[in-house]
Amino acid sequence: MQIGGKQLFWMILTMQLGMTILLTINPSIQTAKQDAWLSTVCATGIGAGIAYVCSRLSIYHPRQTIVEFSKKLFGRYIGYTVMVLYFIYWYSVLAIIIRQYAEFIVATILPKTPILVPMLGMLLVAIYVTFSGLEVIARCCEILGPLTLLGIAIPLLLSLKNIHINNILPFYVDTGAMTILKGALPTSTFLGDCILLFVIMGFLAKPQDGMKPAILGVAAAGLLTSISTFLILSVFGHISASGQTYPYFNLIRYISYFDFFQNLDSFVIAIWIISVFTKVSLYFFVCTYGTAQSFGLKKWRRMIWFVAPVIALLTLIPRDFIDSSVVFPQKIAIPYLLPIHGIILPLLMWGIAKLKYK
Repeated sequence: MQIGGKQLFWMILTMQLGMTILLTINPSIQTAKQDAWLSTVCATGIGAGIAYVCSRLSIYHPRQTIVEFSKKLFGRYIGYTVMVLYFIYWYSVLAIIIRQYAEFIVATILPKTPILVPMLGMLLVAIYVTFSGLEVIARCCEILGPLTLLGIAIPLLLSLKNIHINNILPFYVDTGAMTILKGALPTSTFLGDCILLFVIMGFLAKPQDGMKPAILGVAAAGLLTSISTFLILSVFGHISASGQTYPYFNLIRYISYFDFFQNLDSFVIAIWIISVFTKVSLYFFVCTYGTAQSFGLKKWRRMIWFVAPVIALLTLIPRDFIDSSVVFPQKIAIPYLLPIHGIILPLLMWGIAKLKYK
């Protein structure tokens, strides 16, 4: 299995765009108020920095995944511990992604549907694509990525006529640097899942060319999130937007031209589902391939039938929307997953690699 740099860009962008815009803008606005768009700009820098470190580390170990190079850097036992920490991250986040997707679908377009239906539906699609291999996921992203980008960008352009600049004033004065940085944490957590690069970059045909598309993919997703946040604040104001569960979704519903060009929410939901499909498929592939590799299984596809039931059970742990989209991000993802898995461990491994391969 081999992928190209262009495919890597579309994989990262498509994976991060949908859920980052849908789920991180509200908590950022609740924290940073009218300066939340500055928070998302800061988060973009943090995400791009994580992508840079992950890419540089992977370039030191061409055609290897974290399962292999963690043992080279730390030794057998500590390397195994680091590997397990990342698998805990990927398994738990994958389950939460599927649960958040199902909660949104049931809340918006299928209100009387049992939540198991969208969860199992998305999981089955991910199983099918993963069985075909990473190359198939990459080709899907090459086709669906531009559609996702246009599907997010066009509604933003159509929202320009509704903005009121006074809603985002004054800049900085009412919040300050620390509040803006605190508001960047939710978006940084989502953009930080580019640590999947520790596995995905092992399949690049030209590993040395992987850093630029990886960083650009994260930066593009962060930039569109920043623009979305700016427009949401400009249209609704921070008081109204902070009380909306899905402010981007409400922004799209607000679009109307001549009472004819309106009701774009179903179109945006379809685009968002594409993004979730990409994210779930990549996470599922990483969990499956990485687990098989850690057990020394050459026929890695057999591990699908272990990973799928485990993920299905984990999706049932959150009791409701509050557990999956509020408690998990605030109590687990932001205080533990982002600093440990996204910042400390990558920097530590990169530092060791620089010294070792000096």
